[in-house]
Amino acid sequence: MRDLRTFYDGFAEALRAPEPDAVPDSVAEGYAHRFAIYRNNVHRGLYDALGAAYPTVRKLVGDGFFDRLAQGFVQTEASRAGSLALYGAGFADFLETHSVRESLPYLPDVARLERARLEASTAADAEPLLASDLVGLEDHLEGMKLNAHPACQVIASGHPVFAIWTAQNGDASGQSGKTRIVQQPETVLIARPFMHVEMHLLSAGQAAFFEAVTRNGLCLGDACAKALQADPDFDVIARFAEFLTMGAFDARMDTPKGNGHDDE
Repeated sequence: MRDLRTFYDGFAEALRAPEPDAVPDSVAEGYAHRFAIYRNNVHRGLYDALGAAYPTVRKLVGDGFFDRLAQGFVQTEASRAGSLALYGAGFADFLETHSVRESLPYLPDVARLERARLEASTAADAEPLLASDLVGLEDHLEGMKLNAHPACQVIASGHPVFAIWTAQNGDASGQSGKTRIVQQPETVLIARPFMHVEMHLLSAGQAAFFEAVTRNGLCLGDACAKALQADPDFDVIARFAEFLTMGAFDARMDTPKGNGHDDE
């Protein structure tokens, strides 16, 4: 068993080695060229999988430079999942430490946005909370606590990542290249309410509200107070309705007794 472990470790180390002529000790003399062919095929498959997972990053840097990024990423991996369907976890963190960030400082966050889209597309199925689910519960809304839909994620960036992504890929109508990019922070909600991944740009109030509900576990009443601190003009009813339309919340919920602020 130990010899087999040594064989696999040596084989994997040679596959990840930066030297193009690296060969594991277990390969018999005269077969190095066959390992090289196998190694090249493995790497090409990983580069293509990474490009499929991060198509906008690839567009922004070009195919040739993306392959060099992919090569560096592959060589730094300590381990990876057996399936390529979700390949590339950690690519954004890799870009954070790469020199490309000096000229394209927004690139890691664009990668995070694309990763969120990929994970949303493969997340567990669940019914989104709809306005119709709340009929008859109006008196309980203030104290209600909700969870994010399993396919819902939020990416907060100091860069206009939503505008950059839209400029490269098109808006809801399919038009690309016409997006005006303003250098400002953007927070994006990624959701898949009905088997189609959607993205929504959030205001400061919306971002504060959603974080308070889904990350901090606050009831809707307290979350509205947080949103109003971030944006005094926050329209509670309209914005909550928008979140329901986005499919941002899980239909599974706990309904409190009273309004959630009853005296003990």
